[in-house]
Order: sequence, then structure tokens, then C-alpha cells
Amino acid sequence: MIGTVIRSRMLLGMWWLIAASVVAGAGAGWAARRTAGLFVGTVRPGWCEVVCAVGVAATVGTGSAATAPWVLPCALAFWWWCVSLAVTDLCARRLPNLLTLPGFLAIAGVGAATGSAAAAVIGGVLLAAAYLAVYLGAPGAVGAGDVKLALGVGAAAGLAGGEAWVLAAGLAPALTALAGCIVLAVRRSAPPLPHGPAMCVATLVALFAAHVT
Repeated sequence: MIGTVIRSRMLLGMWWLIAASVVAGAGAGWAARRTAGLFVGTVRPGWCEVVCAVGVAATVGTGSAATAPWVLPCALAFWWWCVSLAVTDLCARRLPNLLTLPGFLAIAGVGAATGSAAAAVIGGVLLAAAYLAVYLGAPGAVGAGDVKLALGVGAAAGLAGGEAWVLAAGLAPALTALAGCIVLAVRRSAPPLPHGPAMCVATLVALFAAHVT
């Protein structure tokens, strides 16, 4: 009887936490939309808020936030950062230094605070080095902004472990290639797609997979 009551209260508490994360996530989405708007002008309301609300709630729903209180604020910040960059790249084909480089420093700071600074720095540097090699060897395949973004997303994936890093690194080009095939099938001809959104999505998928496994 007592065990049932405890489990019920824990379940209720988790649902309240998820509900709060939806509201907070929507706020992060609003902030992401306004941030992107600083670089690209007006961004249509709704999409950023929904994406962040669902994403943050899914992150909290893994149960990690119940045992690590820092998960929710970190999730809010990371979703805000990723959505801001993805929207800016989609709308203006640019990844501002004001977002990419401070993001890497913030993620490295989280790594230092949790005793995983080396994993964050190594993950970021390795992925950035790979993108730099592509940038120098195949001009036009990726942009300089992608190289800088690789520092941040590589650091985030590195914090989640080697498997998450490999998944994030491999999934990003696959997503861009898939999106390109879909666009070509619909439009027959189109300019090269920005790669930043795929990098952000791939990293978010890798982090989520690392939390649920």
C-alpha cells in the first residue's frame, strides 16, 4: 500500500515536471525565435516554440531531470541554442560567431562543472578538425560557420560518450543528403542546403538516444 502511494506520488511529480518543461520549453522557443530574428528579421511564430516545448519535454521525460536538477536548465539552453542556429542558417545561410563560439565555451563549461571537461573539448576539437578538413579539401561542401558549429555540437556529443559522438558525426551528413534528395525530387533544381540544421538535429538525436539507453 505504502509502495503504491509512493509510486503514485513519484509519477504525479514526473508529470508535473514534464508539464513545467513544456511551458519552459515554449519560452525557450520564443527566445530562440527572437534571437534568430536579430540576424534574419521577423521569424514566423509557432514553430520554434513547439519544437522547443516538445524537445525539452522529451528530454525531461527520460527521467534524468528527476535525479539531476541541472538537466532541465541545460536542456532549455541547448534547445534554445540549436533552434536559434538552425533557423538562422535556414533563413539566411549563416551561423553567427556570436552564437557558435560562445556556445562551445558554455558547453565546455558544463563539462568542467561535471568533471567531463576533457570529453567536451576533445569531442569538439575532433569534430571541428574533421569539418575543417572537408572545408579545406572540398570548398563549398561545408562553410566556415559549420566548422565553428562543430566545436559546440561535438563538445555536447562528447559529453554523452563516444557512441553519441559517432552517431552525431555520422547522422548530420546523412540528414543533409536525405533532405537534398527530397528537395531535388520536389523542385528538380535547388541551391545547396545549409548544413547547420542537420548538425543540430543529429546532435539532439544522439543526446536523446544516449539518455534513453
